[in-house]
Amino acid sequence: MKFHSLSPHVKAATIIAPFLLIGGYIAADFFQTSKEEKQLTSEAQKTAAYELELSSDCKMPDAPCVLRSDGLVITMKADSKNYYLDSSEELDGVTIGLAQIDRITRGITMQKIADSSHWITPIRQLSNLKKDIPLLMRIALESNKKRYYAEFPISPTGPWGTE
Repeated sequence: MKFHSLSPHVKAATIIAPFLLIGGYIAADFFQTSKEEKQLTSEAQKTAAYELELSSDCKMPDAPCVLRSDGLVITMKADSKNYYLDSSEELDGVTIGLAQIDRITRGITMQKIADSSHWITPIRQLSNLKKDIPLLMRIALESNKKRYYAEFPISPTGPWGTE
């Protein structure tokens, strides 16, 4: 059957159908994306984030750093090979990272030692650290559906950087 012998209605449907298909696909994507964004925003608002306050003079690796917030007490320490984190409560996960103003390292996920309140990760020595620029330790963790974070200065000399 040839196109010119079809009825006008079938001709119109054949020409319009691809445009309706593409338009429907775009509209469905638009509404689905909007719905997903609203759901993610709603979930983000339900999860509160709290800053951990440094409650001791932090001199890692010579002395531990103690952080506090809402009854949660975190002790961060290091030796020549590992970072250690101890908590007064069980934690769901811990990520740490080091940063200088001009560079940021990627986050390092710590591993549980015995239970969810004791964590460890090996120290990765960083190259090209500048001794005259402060080095920042960043910590992000989750406990009881609450997220906590901290950022505090540590010496750029030590097992993690320049000697």
